[in-house]
Amino acid sequence: MSYKYDHRQLADEMEIFFFDDQIGAGLPVWLPNGVALRDELENFVKSLEKKAGYHRVVTPHLARGELYQQSGHLRAFNESMYPPMKWPEDNSNYYLKPMNCPHHHKVFSCSPRSYRHLPLRIAEYGQVYRYENSGSLKGLSRVRGLCQNDGHIYIDPNDAEAEISSVLELHEHCYSVLGLKGYRYRLSLHDPNRKIDFDGPSNLWIQCEEILRACLIKKGLPFFEAIGEAAFYGPKIDVQMKMGAEDEESIASIQLDFNSSGKFDLSYVASSGQKRQPWVIHRAPLGSHERFVALLLEYFDGQLPGWLSPVQIYLLPVDEEQQAYAMQLSAELAANNIRSVVDQNAGSLSKRILFAHKLRPFAKIIVGPKELDSGRLVLEKRDEKVALNSADLISRLKDMIAIP
Repeated sequence: MSYKYDHRQLADEMEIFFFDDQIGAGLPVWLPNGVALRDELENFVKSLEKKAGYHRVVTPHLARGELYQQSGHLRAFNESMYPPMKWPEDNSNYYLKPMNCPHHHKVFSCSPRSYRHLPLRIAEYGQVYRYENSGSLKGLSRVRGLCQNDGHIYIDPNDAEAEISSVLELHEHCYSVLGLKGYRYRLSLHDPNRKIDFDGPSNLWIQCEEILRACLIKKGLPFFEAIGEAAFYGPKIDVQMKMGAEDEESIASIQLDFNSSGKFDLSYVASSGQKRQPWVIHRAPLGSHERFVALLLEYFDGQLPGWLSPVQIYLLPVDEEQQAYAMQLSAELAANNIRSVVDQNAGSLSKRILFAHKLRPFAKIIVGPKELDSGRLVLEKRDEKVALNSADLISRLKDMIAIP
């Protein structure tokens, strides 16, 4: 699929985010329209996770170096981590977190666990920081500060296939609701010739890779395999999608981790009364806000579905006499959780309509003397016009912008 616009151009016109040199390269500042889009995506996934039995947590943006030494990130991921901050009080190095998983392992271990607690599903929209090479930075698709739709599931190894299948169903449901097509699955395997890069015994690598392969086959999901693309702690299923004219990017992943329990001494009491180590599934159906928003902007050429549109209704009073009515209507829309903007620009109506077009609202309403007198409004959607009474506007709009 070829996209018409680069997300950076779209985001500039739609007022989604910006960068500032004094803040730092690759560290986006989200504007209100961008936050509205982020919030919709986050609320959508949170509702699905709640139904699936996830428990939400919030973890710090940084931690002592010992945590990332224990997880293996300081060894395997050091080049992509920000340099340490020395804290004189305890003479420790603190790092901005590159991943949420070590923090979630600590959540698991903070209380005694038994087989009755499993699978334990933990979720967080967690902010992480990675010092990407300056030459690779590109708008939102590759940044240094990102918020991940992260989750970790602690399981009895015997339940791995069933839980991976459920996670795949969650991914597929998300992409179906969003209307995404053109993605494909990659089974990312370890390279047996590079044992230093992949922790753990070969037999467990092969066992976990077979589990992921079997899940993809049973679900009937087409996939291809890539040797050497696994995480250092386990094989994974990556969701690959082309963005613009660039190569494919990984927009999401499902990872099967058999290493971290040993590193963090994670255990649960089995039904036999013996201690066992869980496996961990790492999953992020929407990847990071940053890359996923970039993808959505390009995929829809900025014409986002109604429920995701940062500006759902753009109100254009013809002159000052209709301004008060437009503001009142906007307040009524806001009270019903419908995002609207009242045009405040100077200039001719045609110029103001052109400005509104750049914001890509779901619909526009021009409010002139005739509309004010009659109470009849024309809802100008992207592909059609709908005439209705002002009393019917909110109920009709709610139907139009509902999540499919």
